[in-house]
Amino acid sequence: MAHHQQAPEPTIDDDIRAVTITGPDGMTARLTNHGARLMSLTVPDRSGRMTDVVLGKDDPHDYVADDTLMGAIVGRHANRIRGARFTLAGHEYRLTANEGPNSNHSQPNGYEHRNWTIPETGGSSATFALDSPNMDQGFPGRFRIQVRYALIGGGLRLTVRGVCDETTVANLTTHTYWNLNGEGAGDILGHRLRIPSTRYYPTDSQFIPLADPAISVAGTPMDFRDSAVIGERLRDGQRHNDRQIAIARGYNHAFPIDGSGLRILAETIGERSGIRMTMYANAPAVLLYTAGFLNDVPGKRGHRYGPSAGLCLEPGFVPNAVNRTDCDRDCDRDHAKPVLPAGTEYRLDVLYRFD
Repeated sequence: MAHHQQAPEPTIDDDIRAVTITGPDGMTARLTNHGARLMSLTVPDRSGRMTDVVLGKDDPHDYVADDTLMGAIVGRHANRIRGARFTLAGHEYRLTANEGPNSNHSQPNGYEHRNWTIPETGGSSATFALDSPNMDQGFPGRFRIQVRYALIGGGLRLTVRGVCDETTVANLTTHTYWNLNGEGAGDILGHRLRIPSTRYYPTDSQFIPLADPAISVAGTPMDFRDSAVIGERLRDGQRHNDRQIAIARGYNHAFPIDGSGLRILAETIGERSGIRMTMYANAPAVLLYTAGFLNDVPGKRGHRYGPSAGLCLEPGFVPNAVNRTDCDRDCDRDHAKPVLPAGTEYRLDVLYRFD
């Protein structure tokens, strides 16, 4: 009697795909549906040499074991929620505490380790889609999301759209690590950075903003109103025993950005490549993370990523904003809290310009 071996159960690896898109000016981006991630982005440096400015992996399957969120779309709520709980319409929702008592990046079951579908790809753009069911990660409502990457002349446009059938919390972000000298080209401490914000949110030792309103950047290592070298600002903070710099091993801080709509949140320049990236977004704040906790992470082409190998510029809401009760002027702005009413479209627009 013949014995037929049972087919193995499909694994998450079976559905992982990579796609490449090309812009009208020759820029290319490689993407994967595992986390709707940006795997690479090649842009010309000052001499015209195409340079990959994104930290990542060579093989999309290698992201399954990644715990650094490289290139990923993070959700349903990026960054931290104190106590892994929040109250909405009088009901308390409890999340998984994955970082001490707090929730960070909606892990361990984050969107960065889901295989998104690919409803559209070809030419200069690709779209990924995810259907997040009711009470997924502990959040109410079925949340249907689409993420579109499109290369345009001199830039990359990222569009995130979502609709939920119940009022929910929605704070998605992109967690790309940038090195404008090229991934694997050392640290970003020589990069110049400008963040057009007069204020920032100091944090406690768990990287949750203090209950007080945002404070002035003047006279602090957080002052990037005028373009400044990141490493010089860090060394200033270290010389003065700045507690904020010490606990974050650099920067892990949110800066509220005045205004509304698509506007500049940050601008950074690779000191060796000459590549300048200007990031525009419609988010109320940008979180600057200089990767102080990267530790010998395997990357592309045999490179290993250590502290400050890249910097993240995360557009979105201030961490723990859903639980904030202070009277900072930002609280009067539309969408100061990441609460998405039922049937209302969630919109995050990000534009990266390179020159």
